[in-house]
Formats: sequence, structure tokens, C-alpha cells
Amino acid sequence: MNLSLVAIVGRPNVGKSSLFNRLVGKPISIVDPTAGVTRDRILHEVRRDGFRFDLVDTGGIGIVDEAKLEADIELQIMRAIDNADRIVFLCDGRDGVAALDERIAQLLRPHKDRVVLAVNKIDHENMEGDIYEFAKLGVGEPHAVSAEQVLGLPDLLELVAEGDDNFLDTTDEENYYDSDAIRICFAGRRNVGKSSLTNALCGEDRVIVADHPGTTRDAIDIPLTTDDGNFLLIDTAGLRRKKQLRQDLEFYAACRTERGIRRADVIMLVVDASDDIGIVDKKLAHYCESEGKPTVLVVNKWDLAKGTGATQEKFIEWLRIQLPGVRYAPVVFTCALTGKNMDRVLKISQELFEENQMRANTAELNSLLERAVQRRRPRRIGPNETKLYYMTQAQSSPPTFLIFVNRTDWIESGYSRYLENFFRKYLPFSRVPYRIVFKARSSQYHDHADERTTTLARTKGERNARLLVPKAKRVTASPAEVNKAKQAIKAGGKKRSKQASKKKRQR
Repeated sequence: MNLSLVAIVGRPNVGKSSLFNRLVGKPISIVDPTAGVTRDRILHEVRRDGFRFDLVDTGGIGIVDEAKLEADIELQIMRAIDNADRIVFLCDGRDGVAALDERIAQLLRPHKDRVVLAVNKIDHENMEGDIYEFAKLGVGEPHAVSAEQVLGLPDLLELVAEGDDNFLDTTDEENYYDSDAIRICFAGRRNVGKSSLTNALCGEDRVIVADHPGTTRDAIDIPLTTDDGNFLLIDTAGLRRKKQLRQDLEFYAACRTERGIRRADVIMLVVDASDDIGIVDKKLAHYCESEGKPTVLVVNKWDLAKGTGATQEKFIEWLRIQLPGVRYAPVVFTCALTGKNMDRVLKISQELFEENQMRANTAELNSLLERAVQRRRPRRIGPNETKLYYMTQAQSSPPTFLIFVNRTDWIESGYSRYLENFFRKYLPFSRVPYRIVFKARSSQYHDHADERTTTLARTKGERNARLLVPKAKRVTASPAEVNKAKQAIKAGGKKRSKQASKKKRQR
């Protein structure tokens, strides 16, 4: 469904991203006191108060960017202005009319019929009189809003939708982002070419690309319709090791990358063909597997590696060794600059999405389980043998198999990995992650002494996969610190004993 498009524009630090998040109802754009946080066009659907439209957050006009991306940012802003059905010109009511506001007003006067002038940070009624000085900008009557205090937003929506019935929400259809569009998330380290691949698929410079690391900050949603179907591309910020995060903006960007992975249907894990596989690549691959996301290993910049004499067969073999947790994931060799294998990226995403929805016949699964147990029985942990009775597929996305056993705490931690590898050889959906859950069988002959009635039987590292928030570590003292503490306790005890004896003699 083609929705009307509304763009928010203004100078840096007037609250565009705050207003965007309030209207959307989710923390999509990064909000920070630092000026110039937003660089790309961030698009999301708004559905509230009887209105429905697509909203675009833009960078600040006149920004001084540390990476010298001013021209790229303003190009994205101009594209948003040209394509928008309505333009919300946002100003700061606390600062008054600034010289940059007048420059933006001059830019928007040719589009005056599409402009709604909003004055932000009007946090209480006593400040409403301050907005009328903005009338001299010549782009219409100013209207007071407060993104922080959620004031004036219903009136702003009515002004935006005035005279255009396309803004009215008259359908009961689901949100576009939750419908039949396959969500594809591009994840990886910094400067591996995620944004370049996104632009290559879109056929335009939809997101800013630069050699400067950390160019992309927000997770940017880009709807894409092709002959193969509807897709939603999610371009994320490049990650680096947690201890290397230097400022809050990098942490916020990493959080949105993590969120983008969780809400995606298929993950494009982009690696640099001319560089080694680092710890961040391994952590991302492990996180995608733990979240149960179908993953495609996209080897970008293959033209650089090919010049060194590398072959795809040897590279794939090396990649399987470096990322053993996603050995099942298909590999695509691309070059964003030349457009190599771009059609393959969308095709394989659709294939994995369909595989992730498949279900296996219960009789076939039990036959596979019997053959797997005959080949290798689980190692004996308890006083009796571990017995695997039967299995069924509990759900899809990802395929989850429920295996009934006599005791869940008698299952060795690595046995589920063996079963997973065995099943992949025979099931038709072998390129997506599996979940194997062991459950104690309910029976009158069962002692019901299990520590847990259900368990994944995976290793501790697999169960606690995280990108940014590691599990709290136990703080252990050194032997010297322990002895020092003991001596302090003894000294304190002797002191109290002397005081008690002295009081006794006095009595």
C-alpha cells in the first residue's frame, strides 16, 4: 500500500528525532544532545489517531559533520523534501528564530503549500506566546508542540493531513513492516560495505556511504519491491568490540543493530574478503545462530581478494573453519561497486525465509531419531542409561524439535549438536538454524526427579549469547586480598575481646 509521505526538516538539535520517535511510538532514531546525530533518511510508518502515513526523519540542515559528510547529508534532505507530500519544518522555541531557520525557510518557500511550521520545546502554556515570532519566516502559521512532554501532537497530525484523504486510516490492514515483506538485515563490522550493498539493491544512493568508519548510526528501514516480492532492507551500524566503544552514540547505534537482528527474518552477515575474520564477526555469527535467524554469509569486496589468487572453494572452506557455528549458512560472493550477485542476495533470502517456515513429518523425524541413536548413543551421565523415546516438530521459525527423554538432566550438553548435524543431512531445510529441546516424558513410571522438565541441553556459552550486555562476572579476590581480609577480621575480634574484658573488670 502506497502511503503519503511526511518529512521532518530543520536545523540541527531542534528535536526532529524526538518528534519522529513520538509520532512513530518507538525509539527508532537515536536521540542525543550531540548535534548532527542523524545522517541518513530514516523511514517508518505512523499509525495513530485515525491517521496513517510514512514519516521520514532527516539530518540537520547546515550541520558541521566531523566526517565531512555535509554534502551527502543535505543531498538526502533534499531528496526527502522533493518526495514528500507534507513537510514539517521544525524550529526550537527556546532559541527563537535563528539565522539558519531563515535560510531553511527561504529553501522551503517554493514548497509553501506543503509546509507545516512547528515550534518544538514549548513545554507549558506560558511559552505559547513565544511562537509568533516564527511567523516572520513566511512559511505559514506556527504551531506549538513539545516532543518531550507529548503536547500538541494531535493538532499537528490534523494540520499535516488537512485537505488530503490519503492520510486517513480507513483500512484494517496490518502494518506494512509486519506483513508479507521479508525483512533482511545487513550486519557486520565497520567498513565492510553494508550500506554499499543496500544502495546496490535499491539502485540509488539511499544511504550515505563513505570511507570514514561509523558512517551509519541508526538502523535504517528501506522498503523494496521487485519482481520476486516485497522486501524490507535494514541497514545497520557497523559493530566493533565492546571495549572499543568510545562514546554514547556508538553504544546507541550498536543497540539498534542488535534490535535490527532480532526483528529481521533473514540476516546478511557481511564480511570483508580482503580482511581476516575478527572476533566481532564471530560474535555476530554466534548471536544470529542463538537468536535462530537464517543467515547468509556475504563475502563483499571479492574483486580485491580475487586479485590475490584466492578461489571461492578455498575461501568457503576457510570460512567454515573460522565460523563453525554457521557452517550450514550459504555463502554469496559480491561486489557492491559492480553489482556482482545482487540478484542472488534477494533470491537466497527468499529461499531461506521459506525453509524457515517448513515443517517435517513426525514419522520421518522419529525414523531419523532412531538412526541417529543407533549411530551414537548419548554418553551415560546418571545411574541409568539416557533414553530418547520419540520426537516431533513443535514449531517453525526457527524449526524447533521436541524430543521426549527419561531424564532431561542426564543429557550431555553436546548431544543436541550431534543430532542437529545428523538431521541436516536428511531434512529439506538444512540451511537454517535448528532448536532441539529435550522434555521429560510424563509417565507413571517416571520418577519426576529432573532438575528441569525441559532443557535445550546446549553449552553455557550458547545459552548466554549477547552482543552488548555481557552476563555479570563473579568478582574473585586474590589470595593476598583474602589473607588481608582474614587478618582484619581477627584484629577486629581481638579488639572487641579486649574491650569486653575491660568493661567486665570495671563492673
